[in-house]
Amino acid sequence: MKNSSEADILAVVESAKRAASNLMRTGRVWEYSLLSRIMKSPDPIGRQPRSRKFLLCPICKKTHWSLPVHLRRSCMRTSSEADILAVVESAKRAVSNLLRTGRVWEYSLLSRIMQSPDTIGRMIEELESRGNAVVGIPTEAPTAAVPAVPDVPVEAPAESSSESSGELYQCPDTTKQGTSLRERMASLGYYKKHSLDHDLLVSFAKFLQFDMSNENFKQEVENVARFLYFMDPQQASLLFVRQHEKSREYFLKLSEAGLSKQTVQNYIKSVKRFLKFHTGSTDLCFTDRVLHEDCKNYISFLDNIQMATSKQVSKETTRKRFDTFQEGVLSSTQVTAVLAAAKKDFLAVIGKLHAGECSPGHQLTLTELQLVLYYLEAIVILEHAQWPGVVEHMTVTEWISRRRDDTRPGFVVVAVKEHKTAATFVLTQEQEMWFDLYFSEVRPVMLGKKRKRVEDDDETDERFFISSTDKAIYNASNDLERLHKKYQVPKVTSQMARRAYETATKELSDVQKTKVAGYLTHSTATAEKHYRMKEIGSAVDAFLRNLRGDSE
Repeated sequence: MKNSSEADILAVVESAKRAASNLMRTGRVWEYSLLSRIMKSPDPIGRQPRSRKFLLCPICKKTHWSLPVHLRRSCMRTSSEADILAVVESAKRAVSNLLRTGRVWEYSLLSRIMQSPDTIGRMIEELESRGNAVVGIPTEAPTAAVPAVPDVPVEAPAESSSESSGELYQCPDTTKQGTSLRERMASLGYYKKHSLDHDLLVSFAKFLQFDMSNENFKQEVENVARFLYFMDPQQASLLFVRQHEKSREYFLKLSEAGLSKQTVQNYIKSVKRFLKFHTGSTDLCFTDRVLHEDCKNYISFLDNIQMATSKQVSKETTRKRFDTFQEGVLSSTQVTAVLAAAKKDFLAVIGKLHAGECSPGHQLTLTELQLVLYYLEAIVILEHAQWPGVVEHMTVTEWISRRRDDTRPGFVVVAVKEHKTAATFVLTQEQEMWFDLYFSEVRPVMLGKKRKRVEDDDETDERFFISSTDKAIYNASNDLERLHKKYQVPKVTSQMARRAYETATKELSDVQKTKVAGYLTHSTATAEKHYRMKEIGSAVDAFLRNLRGDSE
């Protein structure tokens, strides 16, 4: 301290004197029990290694300094050593990811969470996806509040439909407080994935999106990203093709975690398509011939796995059909129960829009905007027994091109061409008004744009149904499920609705059965032919309305 002041030097001397005094007073006497604990610790010299991290037990949701010891003594004392080590490795990867990515939050994400009707549930979901654990959740989660909106004198709809939707329309599921499949997959680390910005995945995504015209390409890319992470958490590469045993282990673990055989097959198909892209559409055969040959051999390896599991998939499908048969067929009232439950709130929001109280829709809450969207989706899927893909693919052009029903002037026919099997459904005059209010008032808000007249809309090829994230609806079935949860109505899927209507035709003549089957399955080759069939669609729609007891 030759460059320090005299005061600093005297302060250090005084500190040393006090330390020496403490040592003379207490530092020479040691408790035997303390020495015993130190010497029996895993690291008697360092006592507690600085590099060791507290790991989270996925079972008791507590952090432990020595997770292997805890699992052997408590939570997994009856499990094998291999299972224990697998959980420990998963916990290590989780804490590594938490330190790397779990501390940075996008403001836009926090904003969406706070705007969600169920902010706590949405926040819990995000925290758990980042490797955190939330404990002390009430056994009975509070029911999400239904927006309190005044009742307005709008005539009740002629039909009732059921189903719901929405990205932010999250409602707590009080029926599943145990460990769900999603939680189990997350605790085992199977949802962890490499960044989708990696070159291997970016090129694959572009191939699916532009060359294959796959609109749901992101799901397939994420499947591959999870697989690559399991094969090598450090770096995404094609070297996994030289690890056949570990690959087989991954697909086996997915089944053991509870995924259906068909879902596991989808993972295999995604990896297979990923390799076919890199072997057939890139320069791999020129840059690394050995690896290229290994990739081709690996594709044959995946073919063998697919063949081995195909029978299991068939058995699983048969079992599901039997379970469906045992459940019985729903009545038309049960199919549209969610529409009846949500109708009062829906009409209140429509009343605001119809009365011009909003400018245009900007004074509505996000929950009200989503209610309009989900209710209209449910009308198409449940009341008109259409596939969810009809909702997902319906375009603005197809809505503008709707036609009047020649036999019933109060009805309009909407034809969707872009769905993989062209579809047609019939709307009442009141339903047409609802759809038009959504198109002119709600949809522009979803897109974040100012109000535009229909004839000024140049983006006629856009999807008609838009989510709150200003994107096309990704999965209408999920929206439908959220609506059911919102109003605590038993879940009804599109398949259940279609089966109910198909079963109700058993007393009809063969000609009438054929018309209903055509209305539901849409086996027509072209959409133009579907337009010529609008008389059939009108007749079938009248039958369905009569079945539900609706008035025209």
